[in-house]
Amino acid sequence: MEESRPVPEENPSEGLKQARVEFGARLESERAREVWKNFNGRIALALSGGGTRGAYQAGALLAFQDAELPTHIIAATSIGSINAAGYAGNSDSLVGNAEAVVNHWLGVTPTLVGIEWTRYAWMLGGLIAFWAGVGNLIYSMLSSAGYSLSLRNPKLTWILLGLAGLVMLLLYDYLPYLTFIVRSMVTGKLFKIQKRRAALSIVGNAIVVAFLLALVEELEVIPRFRALLELYPAYLAAVAALVAVLLLSRRHWHVQLSGFMHKLLRLPLRPGLFPNYERARFVRERLSEEKLRASPIHVMFSATDLQTGDPVFFSNTPKEKLAAERGADAEFVRSMVVETTDLVGAVVASSALPLAFEPMMLHGRLYADGGLCANQPLRPAVRLGADVVFLMMMDSVAVRRKKLKTFVDVGLSAVDILMRQTLVNDMRIAANFNMTCERAAEKNGLHPEEVEIVLGARRYRYVKSFAVCPPESIPGSALDFSPERTREAILLGYRDGMGQILNFLEYARNARFSYPRHELEWELH
Repeated sequence: MEESRPVPEENPSEGLKQARVEFGARLESERAREVWKNFNGRIALALSGGGTRGAYQAGALLAFQDAELPTHIIAATSIGSINAAGYAGNSDSLVGNAEAVVNHWLGVTPTLVGIEWTRYAWMLGGLIAFWAGVGNLIYSMLSSAGYSLSLRNPKLTWILLGLAGLVMLLLYDYLPYLTFIVRSMVTGKLFKIQKRRAALSIVGNAIVVAFLLALVEELEVIPRFRALLELYPAYLAAVAALVAVLLLSRRHWHVQLSGFMHKLLRLPLRPGLFPNYERARFVRERLSEEKLRASPIHVMFSATDLQTGDPVFFSNTPKEKLAAERGADAEFVRSMVVETTDLVGAVVASSALPLAFEPMMLHGRLYADGGLCANQPLRPAVRLGADVVFLMMMDSVAVRRKKLKTFVDVGLSAVDILMRQTLVNDMRIAANFNMTCERAAEKNGLHPEEVEIVLGARRYRYVKSFAVCPPESIPGSALDFSPERTREAILLGYRDGMGQILNFLEYARNARFSYPRHELEWELH
């Protein structure tokens, strides 16, 4: 019997080339260009955030470029803002250009965008240097006063010191658990011992105590203490009184010490793990603000004003022109859209992921990632008059389980949860609006695209949406870069974008956005 051979893994680069050829042939056979020419609706892309998983969006945008599908509006946030700026800023027509976006993703590295963890190695080195200086200063002063601190076995002492320091660094939150166990046993408090935590606490405390005992032995502390008591008998009483005072006043000085340590530990910390300098330089070197402003594609970059907590939308198009577009909400444009003299700076601000990057100061205001308020910027796209919206998401609809090992993982996961809730709420609202339009249209013998619901002072239109998202969430966190994973994400994004464009092609053949809209009053029940 012939032995079965494993199927070779697909080369993402070759797979992308083949997919582009096949997609082009399919569009040609379907006469897509004629359909786009006869389609009168306004098309929008809504690009969400997702950090390094944004390579998926780049692949999807490449599919839109190959399809020559006109894009009237792009509403973007976070990494989506950088992708959107590259897509619109490298084109002088309504068909964007994703070639440069894809190439930048293929060449990006953590260092290029400022993700540099050695910064914290320098901080740790500074801490070690500080305490080494303080320790040697004390040693020098004691030696000058005639006190010798010579060690009989320095190598063993330093080895134990290194182990004790490592244990305190890695197990600092486990060490007190042994004290808790002993205190609970003494007081008779019932509790269930966590075996793993207890084992780590016992081992850690044993290493620390071993170092302290070795240090006491090396420095001959006990003989020196006995000699001191013979000269000064009252010294023991003074030490005992001092210990008693410290124990009795523990609550007071512990709070004061904690406050002092809080201020001390804040000194080397910044508003984000990484500064914006390298990331801003990366964006400015690859993006022309002049070309971005000249693009006929209206781009909205969402950001969050950290001083007010409000969403802000920067645009490459003057407000007067945005408000005059068909279907645009003039009040939304007037109150929410912000014009800026530093559009590339706005792109950087929109992508300043909280915790990971520092907020961006722009015109005297502090801005952070727009995903805090509008991760899936569906609403601004609709408010600008979009009839069809392609939602580009890097996560599947299903919830993705993550391994949370550090406070960085927890913080980024919390931001993801916040963004997901914003997305879910926006999609639910949009679905309700569409359902209302569908019911009204059916009742009046019309297509949903032909009606406009008047509900009090508000007007609602039918907006067709297509979700470009992977079947499973793209692996890795927002800060994980991997060249191989990037190439795979680009290919996956291209194929998913291709699939939704073909779905839209079938819808666009019969859509009726060119028909006049019928205003219908809708009563709440």
